[in-house]
Amino acid sequence: MPLKRRSTMPDTKTNNDNVEYTNLEAGEHEGRLVYVADLGLQEREYMGETKPPAQQLSLGIEIIGQTVSIDNKDVPRILWTKPFNIFYTLTEKGNEMKYYSVFDFNAAEGGVADWDAVLGKPCNVVVKHTKGKGENSNRVYDNISSLTPIPLKYQEGVAPALTTNMAVGDADDENNAASSALFGLAKFVFDKRITVMKPQLAVIEGSKSDEDDDFEDDIPF
Repeated sequence: MPLKRRSTMPDTKTNNDNVEYTNLEAGEHEGRLVYVADLGLQEREYMGETKPPAQQLSLGIEIIGQTVSIDNKDVPRILWTKPFNIFYTLTEKGNEMKYYSVFDFNAAEGGVADWDAVLGKPCNVVVKHTKGKGENSNRVYDNISSLTPIPLKYQEGVAPALTTNMAVGDADDENNAASSALFGLAKFVFDKRITVMKPQLAVIEGSKSDEDDDFEDDIPF
């Protein structure tokens, strides 16, 4: 199902006790894009100033050759990217362009990312370890530090994903495969999405580049 873009057209933690989790080795891994989760419209503030809400996505990357045990069943190991803002078209300064170009080498400014078309595509994933905070201070989390492209001539050498229900999500459908797979920061952001708002408040592409200000790296769940 194509991604529902919520901005307007321009005019001119996994803490489940039943999960047996061993941290990945920090560093580079092979992965495949299996989920694109629509996190809905999110309230924003930048340097103390309230900004118009922006739609956000998070990408679910299956780490090839790695599984995690849930309820004594081995399932694909999936990590989520830090949520990022999206707008109606790709922009050079936007994080959607940065991520989408990992999977589509022809991505260009002004185009519209076709996330359905790149589901299952491979990528290199750099994983870093982050220590938890507060009541989770004894935990170490695997976070995606970066995604980078795999040259076409090497992509056939990447093993297939184990995930069979790859999907582009819809924030209005909590039961879609992508939304159902969310956890950690991506799930936290999804749960605080704006569900009722005035249509004229939706972000219009073309505002300043602070639209893609990053989340804190050190908010693991």
